[in-house]
Amino acid sequence: MVPRAGPKPHRDGRRVAYRDAMDPSAVWRDKNHRWRIEAYRAPDLRFAIFATNGTTESAPLWLFGMSALARWLMTHAISLDDLEND
Repeated sequence: MVPRAGPKPHRDGRRVAYRDAMDPSAVWRDKNHRWRIEAYRAPDLRFAIFATNGTTESAPLWLFGMSALARWLMTHAISLDDLEND
């Protein structure tokens, strides 16, 4: 019997289940509800940005790291004060 390959361990030896890796750690919306931002820790920090329009959403734009999120917020003229918890 061949063992099944599981998720790769973190540097400290912990393992991450698939469901843990794909559940967002935090979710924000801008105050105009045009954008939804989800933060993921899998195994690095990444963000999914969704354009929202009523009941429809775009495909996610994936950003890797805080610097990418900061650049995206600056180019869309969104300040941290404009974000609300979802």
